[in-house]
Amino acid sequence: MSGLIYKNFLINKWSFLFSLITALLCGLVAVLMSIFTGGADSLRQESDAESVTCVFAVLYYLAFMLPSMTTSLLFEADENKTACAFAMSTPQGGKGHVESKYYYILILNIIVMFMLFVCDTITTGLFKGAVSASLILMLFFCWRLFISAIEIPFIIRFGSQRGAAIKGVVVSVLVVIIGIYFLFGDISWLIGTDDPIASFAEWLQSGDITFWISLFPYFAIAAYYISCRISTALFRKGAESYEQ
Repeated sequence: MSGLIYKNFLINKWSFLFSLITALLCGLVAVLMSIFTGGADSLRQESDAESVTCVFAVLYYLAFMLPSMTTSLLFEADENKTACAFAMSTPQGGKGHVESKYYYILILNIIVMFMLFVCDTITTGLFKGAVSASLILMLFFCWRLFISAIEIPFIIRFGSQRGAAIKGVVVSVLVVIIGIYFLFGDISWLIGTDDPIASFAEWLQSGDITFWISLFPYFAIAAYYISCRISTALFRKGAESYEQ
């Protein structure tokens, strides 16, 4: 298995470096912003800390999601009958081939999360504990795993291009569901407020939503594992659909 994982890092070295550089730049922007704005001295009221946290959240989201654009490259190199036949001829077979892809994505996201945690520790110190995005980082990490859990089975079965398109449809459906909630759900915490950011932060810390947020990491990990099992079962069917 270690050899298959190493192969993924080798054939995807440029996308791997892109992911690390993106995470490093986003983290550095957060640190430099904390330094040049004066850190804790720049916080005049509680809402200032929440605004800074939201800015950090956007940076960290980009650090996780921009590299996800290269996920299809991880599979394109193996989308031919020769590569699939070789994968199935190895001691690990198609199961090991698919699992190595999941391990690669997991390891990459753990590295990105670690880099951002280091940056967040620095910014938390500069703001004397008033600003911390560690919880947001963990949620973004879980969200990235969840998106991969949706995307990869489609890529394995239909190829990187069609699989990514289907994933886009699924994500769009999720966005529509969220939009419907904002149209017809209870958004009293947002309506009529002078500070939407502060209201949103307070809503995230309310009892009901906190319970569901606390369950999301377990749900994302379970989805990632189940997705791996599904992709393993679909691998041979997907390999048969390749033209060469």
